[in-house]
Amino acid sequence: MNELDVTEVRGTEAVIQPSVFTCNSSWHADSALTCGRCEGTICPDCLVHTPGGTRCKPCAKLKRPPMYELSTRHYALAAGTSLMLGMPMGVVGALFLPPGGAGFFGILIGFFIGTGVGSVYATTLTRVTGGKRGVGMQLMAVGGIAVLLLVRQVLGAGLDLQLLSFDLVGPVTGFVAARVAWQRLR
Repeated sequence: MNELDVTEVRGTEAVIQPSVFTCNSSWHADSALTCGRCEGTICPDCLVHTPGGTRCKPCAKLKRPPMYELSTRHYALAAGTSLMLGMPMGVVGALFLPPGGAGFFGILIGFFIGTGVGSVYATTLTRVTGGKRGVGMQLMAVGGIAVLLLVRQVLGAGLDLQLLSFDLVGPVTGFVAARVAWQRLR
């Protein structure tokens, strides 16, 4: 613990002020805070609240949760699963909702279908990879959804880009599905 300095004595009362030291991370501010474990000086920027009290970053032993630690195997499983989901879903989309055929109600249809597709992607990727999450899984899901939309477009209308401007189901479904999957895989 830091020593306390008695700087002024007034009659029978002593005014006590804490000693101020520079944080152990030498470029931070002066502080009177100390780590509850190693007694090192810490500034408010380096302070970590733990169940055992305030700690400096080395004593807090901060580490990433295991669900966010991905190996090459997890990426390969996620990529394969995304492709295997995207292709058949794109075929089903081309058969039942071909590009350009829904009109204004395509926005509503796309919203509901996109919510379901995003949920299916997130749940499937989470189960296949053993509960893994994070940016890598989010990107794999969005890539699979892009494959789904591409397969639907190619099978439903070929590469006719003019028809793409009239299609409301595809873009809305893709956006909503990507957003739902992204949120569930955070």
